[in-house]
Amino acid sequence: MKRGLNLRRKIFWINDAVNKNRIKNQLNNTQRLLDSSESQKKSLNASLDHLIQHAISTTEFYKEASNNNGLDNFPIINKNIIRDNLNAFVSSKFDVKKCRKVSTSGSTGSPFSTYQNKSKVLKNVADNIYFSSQSNYNIGDFLVYIKIWSDKFSLQNKMSFKMKNMLPLSVFHLTDYEIDAFITKLNVQSSNVSFIGYASSFEKICKYLDKLDENPIKFKTKSIITISEALNDYTRNAVKRYFDITPLSRYSNNENGIIAQQIGNDDLRFKINDSSYIVEIFDLKSDKKLDYGKRGRIVVTDLYNLATPLIRYDTGDVGIIELDINERPFFSEISGRRLDLLYDTQGNLVPSHLSAKLCKYGDYKQFQLVQKSMRDYEINLNTDKKVNEVEVLKEYKSYFGNDANIKINYIDDIPLLDSGKRREVVNEYYV
Repeated sequence: MKRGLNLRRKIFWINDAVNKNRIKNQLNNTQRLLDSSESQKKSLNASLDHLIQHAISTTEFYKEASNNNGLDNFPIINKNIIRDNLNAFVSSKFDVKKCRKVSTSGSTGSPFSTYQNKSKVLKNVADNIYFSSQSNYNIGDFLVYIKIWSDKFSLQNKMSFKMKNMLPLSVFHLTDYEIDAFITKLNVQSSNVSFIGYASSFEKICKYLDKLDENPIKFKTKSIITISEALNDYTRNAVKRYFDITPLSRYSNNENGIIAQQIGNDDLRFKINDSSYIVEIFDLKSDKKLDYGKRGRIVVTDLYNLATPLIRYDTGDVGIIELDINERPFFSEISGRRLDLLYDTQGNLVPSHLSAKLCKYGDYKQFQLVQKSMRDYEINLNTDKKVNEVEVLKEYKSYFGNDANIKINYIDDIPLLDSGKRREVVNEYYV
């Protein structure tokens, strides 16, 4: 089996060599920038200057912007602005028919697309190889990919999965019976197994394993990367217990690529991909740039997408950036989308992991914390047993305020979003 893995790896790099080592060259550049302990300001500024000049001279949206003072003269943009003005963002230097179209529904289900030029696509491939290797995954390793998949695959899809040594697993196919079946299937797998998938999927798997008398996993896990959702403490610890490996949380999106990834083991910091992006933090309610250590909106400038320049793009997520001893930035916190943040009755942001506090009051199939208005909150629990409501309400009033109105609902299911994700925290008031 190891010979097969090496063969896949060799075929990948031979194919790249035939194509003038375009991925290898991008990967070497990525490694050089990201493995350095020193700040990459000089390299970033050169890439930024090129991007700004290109955007001003080839797009309608940016043609009136000034190329002085770097990013300071550029407005904050978001999905809605791009969706409503896509043609104005597309560079006249590129034929979109020859670019890759990248689409995402986002958490709201609103269609959203951008175009990526070939160099951007290749850089994303290089970034993926680099950050996957940080979690001990290498090209050709057997990979279980857990996300939303089509119910039916074409012959071409199936051949592609086989060539990549990948097993697709849908988030919609994670009933207790289906989890048991796929673990049984992996137990007879002769090679080590790597995983990538939604954090909530691993939580669901671990919740199933919690109910068993002994751990049924016999296969050897080589790598686990969680995506799309925050990796909470329960899931991190449970995955480590059952799979005997520490999962790494990756922060990425479809429209950009890999923005950051946890460093590893017990280091919960996120290494920022400053080989591809400039990341800034802005105030939650105004376009004021914040200092290091302050929580705010994550705003990304993509240095490689020249087909659809995204300068100061508000990802819709929230986080905190700090500097390490070498003055390189890292995320100390990524809180998730603003729609998934909660506030107390005075309008103050409460800690993002607040929903996890519910775990100490019982075992749930699912749970969800919802802010309905300034003072009204709901706790949705999918469980066979009622909780100690007096204690739950007492603790959550200590976070939200004594004047908070908190209702506990016992429900049969918390529905998935169109994206296949299930929101653990929902804010229906601060939108």
